Formats: sequence, C-alpha cells, structure tokens
Amino acid sequence: MAIPGDQWEKLSDALRDAFRKPNRFEEFVTYRFSKNLYDITIADDLQKLAYDLIDEADRQGWLKTLILGALQSNPGNKKLIAFSQDFFADNWDFLDTSLPIELSERGSRERIIRETNLFLDVDTWLENLSRIQAQVCRIEFPKGTAQGTGFLITPNVVITNFHVMEEVINQNVNYNKVVLRFDYKKLVGGKSSDGTEYRLTEDWLVDQSRYTDNPLPTVDELDYILLKVDGNPGNSILGEKDSSERGWIKLPTEKYEFSPKTPLSILQHPNGQRLKLAFDTDAIIGVNENHTIVKYKTNTEPGSSGSPCFNIDWELVALHHMGIEGEYNGGTPFSTICSRLERQGLLADLRSGKEI
Repeated sequence: MAIPGDQWEKLSDALRDAFRKPNRFEEFVTYRFSKNLYDITIADDLQKLAYDLIDEADRQGWLKTLILGALQSNPGNKKLIAFSQDFFADNWDFLDTSLPIELSERGSRERIIRETNLFLDVDTWLENLSRIQAQVCRIEFPKGTAQGTGFLITPNVVITNFHVMEEVINQNVNYNKVVLRFDYKKLVGGKSSDGTEYRLTEDWLVDQSRYTDNPLPTVDELDYILLKVDGNPGNSILGEKDSSERGWIKLPTEKYEFSPKTPLSILQHPNGQRLKLAFDTDAIIGVNENHTIVKYKTNTEPGSSGSPCFNIDWELVALHHMGIEGEYNGGTPFSTICSRLERQGLLADLRSGKEI
C-alpha cells in the first residue's frame, strides 16, 4: 500500500514520540518482528530512522503490522492511538481484533467517540475550579459599572485586556475610581455574594500591550495590561481564620498546542453578571500564523473581555479578548504573552510568587 504523505508524516511523528531513542527502535523491531533494524537503515537520526522504517514496511507490505506492533509496545501513547484511529477508520473490526486488550473494545457496547474528550477525576476537577474561581474578578469603573473581567497572576497583580482599561490609560477616568470585585458570584442554596472590593495602587500600571484590528497582531499588540492591586488579594484569607488563601493563577511554563476540536472553558462576568463558566468540548478552531490569536467556539458576551481561558485540566492557555458575532471568539495564547513579558524583563518576577 502506498501511504499518503500526510499520514506518513503523522506516523513518523507518532513513532518518534513512542520510542524516542535509537536503541528503543532497535529493541522494538527485534522483539516485535524478529528483524535487525540496521539491515533496514543505518541512520541514527530519529527522523531519518523512522522514515526508513516506514518506507521498508510500506514497500514490503507489513505497514499495518508495524502500526499495530507499535501500539502493542506503547498502548498508552496518544499520538499512536490518534493516528491508528484515523488510519483504520474504515476497518474498525480489524482494529478491534488486532489491538492490545487495553485498547480493544470487542465485547463492549461502549466506544471512545472523541479521543480529546478525556475521563476526569471529579473531585480533583471540582477542587481546581473552586480554587480558580476565587482568583477571578469583575472590573468596574465607576463602582458598580462593569467593564470587563480580570484575574490574579501574582499576589498583587491582575491581568485584563488593554481595551478594558483604555479610558483609565487615556486619563478619562481616574485610576482611583477602578474597583476589582472578587467573589462576585451565586452561592450554594441560591444566595449571592456581593464580593470583596480591591483598589489599584498609585503606581498601578505594571505593563501593557495595545490591541489592533489586524488579523495578524504583532507581539506588541496582544491586548493585555497588568494592574498592581492594593492589599495583596492573593495572600488574603478566604473565610474564617486558618482557611486557605485566595491564591493566583500560575502562568504557563510551556507552549500549549491548540489542537482543533479540543475543549476550552472560560471563567467570566458576561454582561457584568455574577461569575459564570462557559465550557465547550469542541471549542478550538485554530491559531493564526504567528500564534497571537487562537479562535474558539466557547461562548462569551460583553463584560467577558479579560477572562482566563483554560484547557480541560484547568491549565491557563489564553486571555480572552474579542469575538466576531456568529463566527468565533478569540483570545491571546498565554505562551505568546509570556514571551513578551520575558522580553520586558518581568516574567521571572511574575513567576516568583512574590509581590511585584
């Protein structure tokens, strides 16, 4: 069978992800197929090694055996699973009878419909949500008039969109009129909390990056602003004495790959309402060329600007900032924001967990 170029590339990537070292490739080929890898290739570069192995299997007619053997050796490898489900899409019976028991569904009425929809540990997921919701605030000016959403990224720094604070930046509104209202939410039993108010310090502006209508923003057009908050809300105690501290949302340390049709959730104050969660398991549309805008389907409304966007595991992945009605919502990938913060000389201090 002649494997198409796009599938060839995906299989090569999956094999390299599964085995990672030449000696592991050698053991795999020996144990699974009783072949000598170095009769097939003399390459020690993983990309060339995987290419030669696929080429040999394709020419000799044992490509399916190669894929299934790799799955049996690495039954939990996500890239191999994803490739196999696509490659064998029209032949599920073959896949069921050939996969290792960990992946076989024969004898069961249940199916994994979408690999990106994971099984979650309920208590852990809810605990993380409970912690994070205390770190999100409604931004108001004047007091009581909602402008957007923000969230803590250090004990005393809130991030939101530049456009949310534009009137303050342009000095049309005084900074001392700004209220950051945390805990503005509906409580269990139908009661509501009017929240906890914080104000900005006199030296409130930490960093800013303007916005643009250009579909390909530069790294200086990411639509964010960092605000220094008086009173260190992140170190404040929630509830009674000896209760936990409010805390803050940790900045990501790695670039997040926004795979299409994967989940995205947004904690927000849509239309200035009490804190809401919007969640979509088929959310991600894609990322633009220079990784400055990620598009998604998760719902937002005016007042949601500046909200944190999370993956399924409550890892911060983007800063929501805009929407095109009927088409998509958009945010700034946080890895791109972090790259700019590093260039500004701020990232290390923001990650330190200390006051700024």
